Amino acid sequence: MQPPATLSAALTLIAQAPDLWPGFHPQHTPLLTFDGTHTWLHQLTGPPPDPLAGPDWTAHPDGWGWPGRWPDLNANTALPLGNGQWAAGVLLPSLGEPDARTLAATLIHEAFHVYQHATPSVAWEVSELDALTYPACTPVLHARAEETRCLRRALHEPDWITPARQGLFWRAQRHALLSDAHRTFEARMETREGLATYVETRFLQQLPALAAAAAPGLGPRRWAYVSGAALAHLLDRHDPQRRWPQAVLTGQPLAGLLLERTGPPLPAAPHADLHATAQEAAATHAAQLQARLETFQAQPGPRLHLSGALRVCGFDPMNLHVLPGGDLLHARHVQLRGTGPDDQLGTFGHPARTGGPTLSHVQEVTLRGLPHPTVQGGRWQIRTPGLTVNLPADTVHPDADGWTARLP
Repeated sequence: MQPPATLSAALTLIAQAPDLWPGFHPQHTPLLTFDGTHTWLHQLTGPPPDPLAGPDWTAHPDGWGWPGRWPDLNANTALPLGNGQWAAGVLLPSLGEPDARTLAATLIHEAFHVYQHATPSVAWEVSELDALTYPACTPVLHARAEETRCLRRALHEPDWITPARQGLFWRAQRHALLSDAHRTFEARMETREGLATYVETRFLQQLPALAAAAAPGLGPRRWAYVSGAALAHLLDRHDPQRRWPQAVLTGQPLAGLLLERTGPPLPAAPHADLHATAQEAAATHAAQLQARLETFQAQPGPRLHLSGALRVCGFDPMNLHVLPGGDLLHARHVQLRGTGPDDQLGTFGHPARTGGPTLSHVQEVTLRGLPHPTVQGGRWQIRTPGLTVNLPADTVHPDADGWTARLP
């Protein structure tokens, strides 16, 4: 049992990585990867985490291997290992068939989140809830497209100050339409995810990919990846010695730091084609949400409707949608726990609809397209690679569409 050749080559590239951010050392960050059949753990100090169930880790010359997907590795993210250490986690199948450089860059991106966890700063503190109510109306999306066009020009043209100031103008136009919470969400997401994308692109010796026509179709979280990286690269252009990162750690937004260095926003004329693109994106967004709901409802097979006091222990913010009516669709992954020590519901690649007062506190959850459960030892259970449901059997009752369950 040996790691994939691409992973081994990526580890070599990470070992050779230049300085990407003050105090950030991806060469010494634990890396946890799943290749579709095995989980691999590299750059770990000390023994691997204890599997609570299943086989033990197997040592190999450069690290450790484990059969199957490590249960807590559900997305490309930073995650605790359970032994006091955090790791950069990457699901290789999510990347298609990456070359070694692409895989190394993705691991470095997630390793930066491990660094952020170990380096407390207001710069990383983001309320994911605010993304769910971020407006997707035409004026906001149009201003985003115009700003994206200006940022791209600033990154690629010798006279970068003028388009940078014009980008700040369009940002001000957009921010005038947002609440304080949405403006803060954007600024913090640009320092959390945007800077992770910045170190990733620095490693690749590339500039972030910016496309004005595509920007309206991105969610606010996804756009902050590239907008934050673009702002950071522009700060590098002004300050090649890279003294600005220290200001970031104090909580100063990237756009604010750029404003201090370029001068006030410079008005710029709008582009009719970008306004039309924004109109189309706003209409498409609404239609997609309705289509997601209809697709969820149309899944063949039995349904489980669970109610009670549930809390969210994990979810994938990149695949989370607010449905018409206010419920949430976790399109790929969510982990829920009830009040009992063994009561849980988890999905991986299987959609779940939740409802409740907040993202974290759920009162109802619906699953569709379910296999038949097993009932053993007083527990009602479903266990597949994409589903884990473990409930007290006496709380689950059959109905016309499947089952209804109510937890205390």
